Amino acid sequence: MSRGRLVTAALVVVALVAVAAGAWLLARGPQVPASADTAARQDVRAATERFATSINTYDVADLDPYVEKVTPLLTDDLAEQFELSTQDLLSRFADTKIVSKGKVEQVAIDSIDGDSAEALAAITVTTAPESVQYGQPRLRWRVSLVREGDTWLVDNFANVAVETAPTEAPESQEEGR
Repeated sequence: MSRGRLVTAALVVVALVAVAAGAWLLARGPQVPASADTAARQDVRAATERFATSINTYDVADLDPYVEKVTPLLTDDLAEQFELSTQDLLSRFADTKIVSKGKVEQVAIDSIDGDSAEALAAITVTTAPESVQYGQPRLRWRVSLVREGDTWLVDNFANVAVETAPTEAPESQEEGR
């Protein structure tokens, strides 16, 4: 065998080994320890629970501690929006002396990667006096979080509409047409 053919054969073997190794690594995927994934999920769940509880627990007669408790849980942009809107919105209810308490019933992680996550939270809100219920007593929120360093911060949140049962059966609605 000539030297040129030997070099060509060696290069073909090296290329085939490299392709096989690359395919194996690609099929294997990234190796993240299960504990890292579990820890990240627990951190997101805890951050979502802290946020949902804190933002739904307030006394309209004393809003400063409320703002001080919620703001560190938010990204800078959301914290700025929160501070601007909270004082104005809740101070309108100062004469009602509403005290609200949020309780997180459940948190589920919808998606998570290294620096962002989406969670769903089910929250029950109670108010005193009970005759002044502001908003819905049961909330469902989609919470978007981002990781800044070792901390998960809320970047956005939105109400998830809960469908209610129709008041009439569909058959009777069609009969009335």
